[in-house]
Amino acid sequence: MGKLRVFEVIFDGDDIGVFQSGEVIRGFIKIVLDEAKNDVRGIQIKFVGEAYTHWSEGSGKDSTSYSGREVYFKEKVICWGKGKHHVGASSLSLESGEHHFPFSFQIPNVPLPFPFESPMGWIRYKVVCKIDRPWKFDHHTERLFTVIGIPMDLNQMPHARYPSRAESSKTICCLCCGQGPITTIASTDKGAYVPGQSIFVSGTVHNNSSRSIVDLAVKLIQIVTYFSSGRSHTTRRTTLVKDKGPGCGAWEVATMDWKPLVIPSIPPSGPQGCNIIKIEYQIQFVGGISSTNWDAEVIVPVTIGTIPLHPTSYTDPSAVVIDQPSSIANVSIVPASPLPSYQVACGGLREIPSKSGHDYTFGKLMYAPQYPTYNLPAQPPSWNPTQPPQAPGSRQAILQLTGH
Repeated sequence: MGKLRVFEVIFDGDDIGVFQSGEVIRGFIKIVLDEAKNDVRGIQIKFVGEAYTHWSEGSGKDSTSYSGREVYFKEKVICWGKGKHHVGASSLSLESGEHHFPFSFQIPNVPLPFPFESPMGWIRYKVVCKIDRPWKFDHHTERLFTVIGIPMDLNQMPHARYPSRAESSKTICCLCCGQGPITTIASTDKGAYVPGQSIFVSGTVHNNSSRSIVDLAVKLIQIVTYFSSGRSHTTRRTTLVKDKGPGCGAWEVATMDWKPLVIPSIPPSGPQGCNIIKIEYQIQFVGGISSTNWDAEVIVPVTIGTIPLHPTSYTDPSAVVIDQPSSIANVSIVPASPLPSYQVACGGLREIPSKSGHDYTFGKLMYAPQYPTYNLPAQPPSWNPTQPPQAPGSRQAILQLTGH
């Protein structure tokens, strides 16, 4: 180990490690030795794309473990020397100094999900490199990278440009005497967004009770469902962004007007192409009721995509042009979408343990996926949330979710 000073995977170009299906990954393995190593049989590279889930339920003897796995690609190559199964494979000498071993690999040109990391499951794409030494411990290093998954174009989603709305009512009892319902209503300015954009939330709690509303809270929540090979499943909810506003007294109304929630770098809804991890998003609007264990709450589902609405769709959704001019040979010009930057997932880098159980040669392997993120103007809607615009020709433009 003392002879090996550097052992790492480097990608050509800007080395940010973001690729797409069908693209050829090019790079090299960099090895720096303080002195010659005479015990090397070969240098092996493996390219892997896979998803994995794992969790346990119960405790002690009653504990049951569940897991699932999907493999999208796996390819192994020898970039120097020989493999252990080669006839007559023997140790070779790797001289001191710096060595570069180039590689190339074409990602399969098939739909692939975006990478994802969590304690209960992940979707990963990686380059695994091994210095094979007969009768000794091998040296290992890994490099994880991002594959741009299946694009989710909001312009192809009819509901994306129109608001979503939810309403619920809750009746509380005091000394066995029923009181008027507490009615909670929440709206979002659109039904779908991209990371970097702001979700504008408007909400109202009509408090027809003698209890006060302590405060109002709005949250962007990620719901991830993990499936095992046997199709058992478990769900985890994570609050990504939250904010608060003032409540109100008894028999009053508490209002939150177009509170912006900036969407961090997160994976899109789905992810498409993966059958063991499902990701969904929702806005939770809550009014905390004093001196009770209950909340006045509504849930508004939202979709997170990867390609934003065209600029003409950022303004008032009611101002949609239905009839296109037909003077230029019936050719309509579609505005170009802005280009994203790729930002590290919210939550930042996390340590990825070695699957093989071997220590990485140079400290911990830290990694986070990167997702397309946009810098878009944030303008609150100009329309009244109680009278949202409706989609042309739609009988029910607003998503209505009523709970009792």
